[in-house]
Amino acid sequence: MQKDFNLKRLATLCGLALALLVSGCATMGSEFEQPHINLVAIRLMEIKGFESIFQVDLRVSNPNARALPIQGVECDLALNGHHLAKGVANPEKEIPAYGSEIVAVNVYASVLDMAGVAGRLLQNLQDDTSDEKWSYTAKGQIRLSSIVWPGKIPFDAKGEIDLNELLSKQLRSR
Repeated sequence: MQKDFNLKRLATLCGLALALLVSGCATMGSEFEQPHINLVAIRLMEIKGFESIFQVDLRVSNPNARALPIQGVECDLALNGHHLAKGVANPEKEIPAYGSEIVAVNVYASVLDMAGVAGRLLQNLQDDTSDEKWSYTAKGQIRLSSIVWPGKIPFDAKGEIDLNELLSKQLRSR
């Protein structure tokens, strides 16, 4: 009889603990505010045989009371409406509560991806019209490494960039 009473008490305590845990997780998830993700810079880092490497810097601002643990980033870059490059990064970075950090992603463009853009870039270098503005789109998602926050946060940053910002000084001096 005492054994049955203890089992019932244990089952009741486990049920209460589970209910508290579930309600606590539900409350934490409802307080989540979408982070702000903006493109800070795009730089041409290197041109190799059959590919070009760009660095895309994203500013991630966290409006939440808890840190945002970033596990990975996917990014697709387009210039003047043409797909240019795609890449991923594994920054293993934590954005502090009410803070912001720069997250860098290297994106890679094949010769085929660069074909439409390279001619215009070279022409602007030769004509010294590199103050021209180009439209960009950086789309992707940030993956979080937490069971409390949502797994993926999409971003879609659009704007204009001037070619001086895009081309590195090393390429200009060649």
